[in-house]
Amino acid sequence: MIKKIDKNIYKLVIFIGIILALVVKLDNVTKLLSKVLSVFSPVILGIILAFIISILVDFLEKRIFTDRKIKIKPQIKRGLSILLALLLIILFAILVSRLIIPQLKNSIVIFSKSFPDFINAIEKSLANNFSEFTSVSKELSKLNLDAKDIVQKLLKIITSWTGSLVWFLGSIFNIATNLVMGTIIALYIVSSKEKLKSQFDKLFKKVLSASVIDKTYYVLDIANDTFKAFIIGQFTEAIILGTLCTIGLVILGFPYPTMIGSVVGLTSLLPIVGAYIGGAFGFVMMLTVNPVRAAFFILFLIVLQQIEGNVIYPKVVGNSVGLPGLWVMVAIVVGGGLLGINGILFGLPLAATAYKILKNYVNK
Repeated sequence: MIKKIDKNIYKLVIFIGIILALVVKLDNVTKLLSKVLSVFSPVILGIILAFIISILVDFLEKRIFTDRKIKIKPQIKRGLSILLALLLIILFAILVSRLIIPQLKNSIVIFSKSFPDFINAIEKSLANNFSEFTSVSKELSKLNLDAKDIVQKLLKIITSWTGSLVWFLGSIFNIATNLVMGTIIALYIVSSKEKLKSQFDKLFKKVLSASVIDKTYYVLDIANDTFKAFIIGQFTEAIILGTLCTIGLVILGFPYPTMIGSVVGLTSLLPIVGAYIGGAFGFVMMLTVNPVRAAFFILFLIVLQQIEGNVIYPKVVGNSVGLPGLWVMVAIVVGGGLLGINGILFGLPLAATAYKILKNYVNK
């Protein structure tokens, strides 16, 4: 019994030592993780997409393509489920685009029409304060500014903008390439996941002991259930928030309610901070119509976000992954601080997985 306790103490000391080493070398660890994520991003994206698509495919296989009277081969059932899942995703994308794009075009047209009035207002303001500007120009003339130097600085600014544009276009191309490759990988994983599982089973049996295999699958099963619950909870929360935002905008008489509500709902798939990104988009759109209404929209969004962050999110997502509300916020804050957007996305399900494993260990 004493030897067993000693072994547990040694394991705990080693575990704490590893954690301390990671904390001390945190910068190096985060740089290494960022490098690994960038290199394997198509594969990681493919696995994430496969996991999301698999939830829908499993649902369709069990609910739609399971009929005792008509026997369908598993391969055909899987293929039909994948095809229907992709069609549903495409239809959802079309529906959202139909809600957003027409109103976005309308706001651009309104802005383009109001832009000349905005320029005229600036011209009138300059004309009314012409005397002040002439005195400023006299003071500037005393500075003996070098025209050649100004041109060189302008050229540097233009060059930096050109470089930024090239970088932006390259990033867009890289994202598109990763998305295409990730989708192909995801479809392969979903269509042959039983075969892949069998291959990993054989590999594990060759290189790992039976006890290690059992523990590995124990952790993976908990992680699988947690991530699945997280994704379902996150989509549920996004639908709730988008609906509440749309209803609130309609009741208060704000412009573009369906467009802004849809964007807020979509961006809220990113935990907590996503709604603010959607809100920033809505604020810009409302500025094209009425700046005062845009300011009131920010107040409305702050109230809605407080309700979402303190009530809806911990209840819907926190309960679905089995994590108390306090630890939900801690996981998101710490994850975001360590790994940015990736930490915000994966911090909560990873923390929930660790929480369940630790809880089971303590209550054993």
